[in-house]
Amino acid sequence: MGSRSKVLVIESRYETCAAAVARVFAAFPLEIKGKNVVVKVNALRACDPDREAIVTHPALVKAVIDRLETMAPNRIIVGDSVGTESYGNSQHIFDGTGLADAAGPYYRNLSLNLETVTVEKPFKRKVAVLKDVLDADVYISLPKMKTHGLTMLSGAVKNNFGLLAGAQKSWYHYHSEKPEVFAEILIEMFRLRPPDLVIMDGILAMEGYGPCSPEVRRVNRVLAATDAVALDAVLARMVGFRIDEVPYLRIARELGLGRTDPDAIEIEGDGSPIEGFNRPVVTPESTYCYLSGVGGGKTSRAFYADRVCYRPVIAARNCPPGCTVCADACPSGALKPGRPPALTSSECMLCSACMEACTHDAIRLLPDKAQVFGGSGLEI
Repeated sequence: MGSRSKVLVIESRYETCAAAVARVFAAFPLEIKGKNVVVKVNALRACDPDREAIVTHPALVKAVIDRLETMAPNRIIVGDSVGTESYGNSQHIFDGTGLADAAGPYYRNLSLNLETVTVEKPFKRKVAVLKDVLDADVYISLPKMKTHGLTMLSGAVKNNFGLLAGAQKSWYHYHSEKPEVFAEILIEMFRLRPPDLVIMDGILAMEGYGPCSPEVRRVNRVLAATDAVALDAVLARMVGFRIDEVPYLRIARELGLGRTDPDAIEIEGDGSPIEGFNRPVVTPESTYCYLSGVGGGKTSRAFYADRVCYRPVIAARNCPPGCTVCADACPSGALKPGRPPALTSSECMLCSACMEACTHDAIRLLPDKAQVFGGSGLEI
């Protein structure tokens, strides 16, 4: 198996996290000079990051950017593809959480630059993913420390699920039906472009049934590694899971994607179990209904059904003559220029890029019920 993977666990606060970030870059030196660097945060939805553990805290993002600026990169890009309740509204989420201010001139709406690729599992399917991440010379992932009602953990590996733009995420939630199947798309997105460095915000962490649980815990730790799987294996132990209880870690172990065996992981710092951490103990039901902080407290296939059939609805009165930005952003060609643009619904990839691109408040994503079942081109 070769050398052991190293995971750094640093005691920190947001006020002093620049020192933790400096330690991370010293422990895991990267060739940054002259490189194009992409920093992907976790920007799930609007929240107050000082009170809720839903997004990567802006203080950590700023500390990473400040450090990178001293290393003479050619370019820095900071962004994400936002989550279920926020499709098409990345700018709003970044503004409302303080992430846009933290990123400063380096913020980019990553959902406006997509590349179409084919993934094999859990279903062979073309998807639109964040091209800036794929093309990065150096890719740095900044996940949030969370537990999750479906995946048990939402950590370093799952942050790559955000490479899928827009409501494609809901498509996989809707069609996977079982946690073990859903774990396969997490692994496929991870394999597509593993991060070169992971720096996890575990200062204010999420307990309970994430990804939007209101329960928070002051763990006051920053975790870091170049092996994302090893980092999540350490995280699993810290919050009280065995590797076999986290489906995507079990698959990663079987595929040899990273270290999960404690004997193959060197932990520098305090990675001991956190006493009383409220981890999920209610497993998802056979109906794929699982406890969650989203909406009414439970998430199920019914919750995702509308999102699977989201399509752009365009208000012609707001659409200026000659504007083609939404059609230009569409990776599948489902939108054709016009006033309003013409949509071929069956070709829509659910990426939400059209709404992200529109600056005229002319597009909303609304459910087309005819697209849930039959004849839509979206079925497995």
